Amino acid sequence: MEPITVILQTYKRTDYALRTIAAARELLHYQGELRWYVADDGSDVAHVASVLGALDPWGFHTERRGYGANANAAWGAAESALTFWLEDDFMLTQPLDLTPHAYALMDCAELGMVRLGYINGTMLGTPQEFAQRRYHTLPRDWPDTSFYAFTGHPSLRHARYRAAYGDYPVGLAPGETELAYAYQYRAHEGPLIVWPEGYPPDGFFAHIGAIKTETML
Repeated sequence: MEPITVILQTYKRTDYALRTIAAARELLHYQGELRWYVADDGSDVAHVASVLGALDPWGFHTERRGYGANANAAWGAAESALTFWLEDDFMLTQPLDLTPHAYALMDCAELGMVRLGYINGTMLGTPQEFAQRRYHTLPRDWPDTSFYAFTGHPSLRHARYRAAYGDYPVGLAPGETELAYAYQYRAHEGPLIVWPEGYPPDGFFAHIGAIKTETML
């Protein structure tokens, strides 16, 4: 199995980050190698030490870059074709096996991302089967200009997603970055964003953060 690099995006929120890490280490499963990369956006020494101590990650950086540039640096460092994205305040609430989704991404060139966080059911397109598993596709032609096809919610991605749609926009607040990247998805033909059929509408993660992610500018 292709290794999965778990990219933890974090900035200052130590309590949330440690709860998120503990839940993922207990409940996130994969038949291959899971290796962690910490993308810290320039937090204080105490936060960085707490996060690194909880994980002993495969790699990390701690420079102040801003939301988009911080993510791009981690993506470039990942090396593996598969990356699992986790912001520091999305806590896994039940067991989640990434194995079938990894097979789907590796076997099906039409797929770029399996989105695993919250989704509005009205966004879902026609269900399709990929690698003997059913997914809903997120359409490109959604009429609402605020359509968050791309979000910072937990997701499993193949490198072909980045190859098709490019890097994160830089210099924007997180919400603005999400919308800007959603436009990149809408504007280009390329691999699909899909949602697993049968998953709960809220996904498998609780958004525990009371401090807005706009602090990670």
